[in-house]
Amino acid sequence: MATYTMLLQEKPQSADIPEFCESGFFFNELSHLQQQQDGQFHLLTALNQTTRQADARCAFFVRSNEAVSPGAAPFGSIEFTEKLPDSILDEFLDTLTESVRATATTTFRVVNYPHCYAPGQARRLTRKLFRHGFRVVETNQNFFLPVSNQNFVNLIEPEQRRRLNKCQNADFQFSQWKRPSITEVVDFLRETRQQQGYRLTLSPERLTELLQNFPDQFLIFVVTDGANLAALTVAVRVRHDILYNFMPASHPNYRTFSPMVMLTDGLYTYCQQQGIRLLDLGVSLDSNHCPKPSLMRFKLNLGAVTSPKLIFEKAL
Repeated sequence: MATYTMLLQEKPQSADIPEFCESGFFFNELSHLQQQQDGQFHLLTALNQTTRQADARCAFFVRSNEAVSPGAAPFGSIEFTEKLPDSILDEFLDTLTESVRATATTTFRVVNYPHCYAPGQARRLTRKLFRHGFRVVETNQNFFLPVSNQNFVNLIEPEQRRRLNKCQNADFQFSQWKRPSITEVVDFLRETRQQQGYRLTLSPERLTELLQNFPDQFLIFVVTDGANLAALTVAVRVRHDILYNFMPASHPNYRTFSPMVMLTDGLYTYCQQQGIRLLDLGVSLDSNHCPKPSLMRFKLNLGAVTSPKLIFEKAL
């Protein structure tokens, strides 16, 4: 069995960070970590002495009396290869807890990736976190579409099929906006959310920064009616095989058409073309962070299935 070193780094630079052993989640990559909370993060890796690569990693940020993973992203948590020995995962979690405790914080909060991203690791990690004194403080159902060779129209309920046909008959068009006007994207999202009684989950400034800094990961897709935007989404290429429908919005004037169905159809086809195996539709919460039944039904009618998305905490 390979030997491992637990490597703890504070605000590391690119040259000092061991390469992760496989294709990892974008939110745990250095480029994204550096713009979470001004890059003030600690990084623990399990360094495989044979390959000189990291077989496990976790970045955490300290604010007030709390350590959190991530600092500003949909998730952070402990990412590791499925082949990591059980004893090394235990050692990693012990070292991680002691590293957090050394920062004099009183709570460690871990926002895990949806189980569907890496089912084996997520189940294993959940069991291990319980054994290491963590508890679940929030459980949400994450909705996703497994991408196959089937046509999207065969996955959806008849009502959604009629809505898709209505958009097609009205000659609406789906496309990727490859050189988007970031100002127009942000304004559309902000205005449509306000009209529906919601606020953006990110500030306009923060969203603008992400779109500018990560054009290859934050992708814009639209449904248009001639020159008019009927619907738009910001999608994130979380990994080479995962696309996250991060921030969708449709214009209230097109409510009777439900262009979000056509948008999802286009995203699903894009995933098929790009070899993406999972289209993440996210959780379904209202402005008070409570489950929203109507949104849940809509996603289920699009053929989505559910997966847990858990948040853990440990008192130190």
